[in-house]
Amino acid sequence: MSQGFRTDIQALRGLAVSLVLFYHAGFDFLGAGFLGVDVFFVISGFLITDMVRKEVEAGRFSFKTFYFRRAKRLLPAAYATFLASAVVAPFALNAQELQDFIKQVWGAVTFSANLVLLMQTGYFSGAADLKPLLHTWSLSIEEQYYLLLPAFLAFTPRRYWVPGGVLMFVASLGMCLGLQSFKPTATFYLLPTRGWELGVGSMIALMPGLMLRLQPVLAALFWPAVAVLAVIPVFPTGLPHPGLDALLVCLATAVVIARRHPLLERALVSRALARVGDVSYSLYLAHWPPFAFLKNASVSTVTPLQSLLTLMVGIGLGLLLYRCVEMPTRRWQPQPSRRFALGTLAASCGVIGVPVAMAAGLASDVDYAHVRRANDGFSSACVYETPFSPKPECQSAPNPSVMVWGDSFAMHLVPGIVATTRRGVLQATRGNCPPTVGLAPLSDVFYQRPWSEACIAFNDSVLDYLRRTKSIEVVVLSSPFRQLLTPEDPRNHWRTLAHQDGALVEGEASIERAEAALRATVRALTGMGKRVVLVAPPPASGFSIGACAERRAQGKLVLGAPRADCDVPVGDYHRMYARTRQLLEALKGEPGLAQVSLDGPLCDASRCVSHLDGQLLYVDSVHLTHEGSVLLARKLGLAAQLEPGAAAPR
Repeated sequence: MSQGFRTDIQALRGLAVSLVLFYHAGFDFLGAGFLGVDVFFVISGFLITDMVRKEVEAGRFSFKTFYFRRAKRLLPAAYATFLASAVVAPFALNAQELQDFIKQVWGAVTFSANLVLLMQTGYFSGAADLKPLLHTWSLSIEEQYYLLLPAFLAFTPRRYWVPGGVLMFVASLGMCLGLQSFKPTATFYLLPTRGWELGVGSMIALMPGLMLRLQPVLAALFWPAVAVLAVIPVFPTGLPHPGLDALLVCLATAVVIARRHPLLERALVSRALARVGDVSYSLYLAHWPPFAFLKNASVSTVTPLQSLLTLMVGIGLGLLLYRCVEMPTRRWQPQPSRRFALGTLAASCGVIGVPVAMAAGLASDVDYAHVRRANDGFSSACVYETPFSPKPECQSAPNPSVMVWGDSFAMHLVPGIVATTRRGVLQATRGNCPPTVGLAPLSDVFYQRPWSEACIAFNDSVLDYLRRTKSIEVVVLSSPFRQLLTPEDPRNHWRTLAHQDGALVEGEASIERAEAALRATVRALTGMGKRVVLVAPPPASGFSIGACAERRAQGKLVLGAPRADCDVPVGDYHRMYARTRQLLEALKGEPGLAQVSLDGPLCDASRCVSHLDGQLLYVDSVHLTHEGSVLLARKLGLAAQLEPGAAAPR
């Protein structure tokens, strides 16, 4: 099976990059355009393995030559992209995103971007689509694969190539399927759980004789494979990724490569896609940073027109990168040498140093990265992923008498409560998991059934702990509860998972279900003799208040804010939390329950402020800063509400 120039493979590259570009531009018809990356993985695995296999079999493989060719092929266009992004980043990114960007450059240059991005992922971490070098995770996985594959082929006897490859493929796929429910982010970013996709391409390259004998079978599978590549990105199964969709697309890509159908050499569609495939590397590199810069500037939802214009800019930059960098360096014919290696090292240091120097030169009087730091309460260790068990770092005293229980809206109250009360405080929180015993949110996107079951188990464990612990006198509950109330959320079709007749039963999101579960939780607590304080979520709207305020203060472009001062229109706030306010209203008068609203210090008839006493209140669109939490707790006299005999606020 000759490698050479193949129109069918270039067409697959063109299809892959088109899927990725249109997906990132937000085209609704591409529910799974990200599968284009999986196509790239199979192609890369095949081409590299085919090349190394032939050179090893011919006895002329050289590690030095191999990595020299990889560097010459990949680094110039990549480094040009990193440098251009580094020049723009200080003027376009927020403070925390700029700090993250510098680490991303380190990761991209050292082929560890996937590891860096994994470490930058968390409940309160910056959104992935704000990161200009997010897309380099896939390039890092490929380069890590390129470090391992040649060694395997060079040092393993040929008779073990296929069995060894099959074993590693099965192991990687097994890890992927086994871990995706428990560690979905790690499964997405790490080579051990994504290597099987490159392995699909490697396996067909390692068995050229078998592929020839299987041509009748491959011919029968060819058109079904083409159908899979056309249909699955548009109509995915909805199962976790990487999973069944990725497996089907990878196998279909392998069939197309192994079949090498003559029609793809002359068909107009494949030839057009092949032209796109020729520039696919530059398009992939250049298209994403403009989207990330746009999404940093837009503190609300990006409009379709903005996405379309940004896509056109990204395509233009990709074509420019191809003509001015990629093509000239392809024609460049240096020889492997110490001088080339030192030049590459110097260029790498330069790429890393530019954003550091520019960030230092544009330092702000206000450290917004600190002001808008994640508010996990005591620490990120208190964002529980397992059933509750008290941790020393999640309490302010050895025998606390106050527990703060809920999701991220409970987390952001902790600094204020700790700062304003002398009573010991214990934090029991889990991201997006409201304190409703026996009822948890459920969706097909981010919060699937294993997560929902874990949320229910967490709340059960908190309630069990409270039954056993008489020293806890006051329980503070907080959540927006919107994930239990709003089935039409644009990012998730929310449903619920509930205890019912000894089983866990799925149902629709509704105020009635949420009210019953919350009321039962309150009554369980008051039945133990606990005082319950329910703190409503702070005023919010559909834009990032914190990002808006930071960018306004630093003179950066702001798109999507409803007011120039970044305050929240009262009407927007009331519409956003209409169902939450209805739920809380239904619980008024519940014996033993006090409710605290944050409206008083923040809102008048027209707006709710983003700053109070000169302090920025919000990290993002809904969560309080550490300083904002303390300030509001003092303004509200929240500590007084935590006394067992306190009267309910009016």
